[in-house]
Amino acid sequence: MSKKALVIDGNSLIYRAFYATGNQLAYYKQHNLPPVNALKLVMQIVLKLISQTQYDYVLMALDHEKKTLRHEVFEHYKAGRKPMPTDLFLQLTLIKEAMHIMGISTLSLPGIEADDIIGSFAKLMNDHDVDVEIYSSDKDLLQLVNDRTIVNLFKTGISDIHKININNFSEFFFGLLPSQVCDFKGISGDSSDNLLGVKGVGPKTAVELIKKYGSLEGIYQSIDKLNVSQQIKFNESKAVAIMCKQLSTIQMNVLSNYRIDDFVKKPINHEKFKFLINQYHFTGFEKYQLHKQTDIFSK
Repeated sequence: MSKKALVIDGNSLIYRAFYATGNQLAYYKQHNLPPVNALKLVMQIVLKLISQTQYDYVLMALDHEKKTLRHEVFEHYKAGRKPMPTDLFLQLTLIKEAMHIMGISTLSLPGIEADDIIGSFAKLMNDHDVDVEIYSSDKDLLQLVNDRTIVNLFKTGISDIHKININNFSEFFFGLLPSQVCDFKGISGDSSDNLLGVKGVGPKTAVELIKKYGSLEGIYQSIDKLNVSQQIKFNESKAVAIMCKQLSTIQMNVLSNYRIDDFVKKPINHEKFKFLINQYHFTGFEKYQLHKQTDIFSK
């Protein structure tokens, strides 16, 4: 049986957990208590994932607080995004500590986005014949889908998940291939990352042209075959489109100094785990189990 690896987009999960538990946050603030709403839900979700499937390797990838290398290419990359709420920022260290207690590695690297860590992790695992499951809400990660890598997208909230694999990818993503995700982003752009793409060309036309010419580069190589309006739009936005594709492309080599054993799933530290949930008076953890029928409170 193939070994399995789990990689979690930490920022995606943490943000969703934070906003999904706003009522709890209000309670903490009302009673002048430190906010731990995101901490609790993140712990519950991750515990559920690792109890449902026995993974051999696990990683939570996180964005670094410093600007990324993409900002050197495009100063306004992700411009307009609000900073992390203070009540969430205060929980980051606790979340990392909780993951450590649960035997899960966390990783953030200066100048590197979590996406690139996830992509490099998936490649490292695939290169060692390990199947990978990714959990995120970021559709950029769909470019990583292959016969050994699945992307589980959070659809609404956290409990509703869409599993994307190599077999259903085309049906899910406009009839395109994983390798064409960045071509699509290069043309249609991405408002969440402040990427404009080709001005005046929408997603429908982008898909049609990618299907016909294979890639953004293929479109430009056949630019004379486009109608006059399309030729003008693509020529005027060429530099922007190429840059958008470049910025959307996940880097796969940022973990060259890491070994697969660096991400081995370690046993949960039951004593510290119980201390943590008792410290913050967390409830609702008794139902989770790890590895067959071994209750986390039995040790």
